[in-house]
Amino acid sequence: MKPIFFIGFMGVGKTTIGKRLSEVIQLPVIDMDQYIEEKEKQSIKEIFDQKGEAYFRDLETKALNELLVEEGIITTGGGVIEREENRKLLAGNPLVVHLTCPFDVLWGRLHGDENRPLVKKNSQENLRALYNRRIPFYTESSMIEIDTKDKTVETIVEEILLQLNP
Repeated sequence: MKPIFFIGFMGVGKTTIGKRLSEVIQLPVIDMDQYIEEKEKQSIKEIFDQKGEAYFRDLETKALNELLVEEGIITTGGGVIEREENRKLLAGNPLVVHLTCPFDVLWGRLHGDENRPLVKKNSQENLRALYNRRIPFYTESSMIEIDTKDKTVETIVEEILLQLNP
């Protein structure tokens, strides 16, 4: 079985939904950011602070290539779709789930989160612009789209299962 990838803007629920789906369908879950942190022996925040975003995006592309052969659920970082190469890799996989949610709802979840470098260094307006720029990339990279606004984790997982097993 090919891996199931979760993509979407930060705060949309990729990690939470990925963990729950993992429990339901008995497949391991791999958080791409944690995978990178373990390989680099640094936190994402430290990588951004010390080596910059471009270096981190290189690591992300490398990790994506490595994880394409894993059997399980892969939760990606929100910026994995920044690179065209990554979008093409994801679009070639039929099991890419784009979790989406309106920006205003996401801002309520993200505001003040010190562990997210892009939230920490950007204003609400800059993040909204980033969100708007990325939405078409998520859409082009995924086969399944699920809105997470005002839904329970269980409802979202049920919707995903219906899409994966029509």
